[in-house]
Amino acid sequence: MRQITSIIIVLTLLIPKLFAETINYGDSTIVSLLTCEPGKELYSQFGHTAIRIQDTQGVDMVYNYGIFDFRTENFYWKFLKGQTDYMLGVYPTEHFIDEYSKRNSTVWEQVLNMNKMEKKRLIEFLNENNLPQNRVYRYNFVYDNCSTRPYDMINKALIKVAAVDVNYEPETYRKMINGYIDDFPWSRAGVNLVFGMDADKIVRNQQRVFLPENLKEMIQATKLIYMEDTRNTIPLVSKANILVQSTPSKQNSINYLWHPFTISFLWLILGIVLMFNRFNIDALRNKMFDSFLFLVTGLGGLIIFMFMFFSEHPFTGKNINILWMNPMNLLLALMVWKRSPRKFFFFYNIIYIFMILLSFIVVVFMVHSSVYDLVPLQILIFARVVWREERLLHILFVPTDTGIKWR
Repeated sequence: MRQITSIIIVLTLLIPKLFAETINYGDSTIVSLLTCEPGKELYSQFGHTAIRIQDTQGVDMVYNYGIFDFRTENFYWKFLKGQTDYMLGVYPTEHFIDEYSKRNSTVWEQVLNMNKMEKKRLIEFLNENNLPQNRVYRYNFVYDNCSTRPYDMINKALIKVAAVDVNYEPETYRKMINGYIDDFPWSRAGVNLVFGMDADKIVRNQQRVFLPENLKEMIQATKLIYMEDTRNTIPLVSKANILVQSTPSKQNSINYLWHPFTISFLWLILGIVLMFNRFNIDALRNKMFDSFLFLVTGLGGLIIFMFMFFSEHPFTGKNINILWMNPMNLLLALMVWKRSPRKFFFFYNIIYIFMILLSFIVVVFMVHSSVYDLVPLQILIFARVVWREERLLHILFVPTDTGIKWR
């Protein structure tokens, strides 16, 4: 969920045993969870989480599961395929704090109420994770990331039973993620375009921790229950601090003139105007318009197809958007310039119209969230296909005394 600076990568790779192995497992060892406020850049929009360990000898280290190297060969292709490898880095807390201070992001600290044995177990688990053969892991935005790993390590180390004393309102993964990218409308439209039906599942309590701020909230609400006396409970968080306080800054302003809804709505108006100006489908302006429309929706469909069948990203399967944003449209973008494939167009349009209608039905009756910013584009592609089909009906068929026949 964050990009780390090169100096921290170097520190992580060059310190063989890291200072963490010298930590004294005494009662005075302090274990805490650090949560970083979401940043202004898209890559930092979801915030970040790390575990801090302080010992009695003055060693103060951060265990950070959010390190990756964008210089990795074919990094962006691997990222699109969901095959990005992250790693655990252990380095002085001052470097971690300094980075978020420069970024002007608030850093919260929650000191955990763990006994000596639990602290020892946690540090041993973390150090085992930091071994060269265990340090690198396959990153998954929802199920295995820089927030879920600290949560799993803490739960694994606890001897007492942890219970969350909060009932959260039902939310879907899509809604939770959209809440963090509302200031980036093009990114939000793209994310919702490649998200499939699994993104509309309700998030259960423990599943919420894939977002750092949710983990912070859940840890704060967690009670520890003693096995020998279930009536005796203590809070998991003994103390909460703010290590870095951000200063107020100007919020990102959304340019509504360059917004996916605005652009697609203007495109819809233009498409309707061309339909009612009595131009036939062979008019140059209609060929240019439909060719570009099929090209854009075809490219979008190709991206959806790639994410559905060749990506390990969660939520990109079972995507109904491919019904209206179809990769076949790439072929149609070329075919509109020819007269010979008109019969193919006629039959394809019948199928395509039913596919678009089916996508609307699924959205309305199966609670699958639509890409609302692109609804005008959905209406446009449907209207233009119906219009072309009506024109092709007059071009390809002729009424006779015995019925309708091909010309």
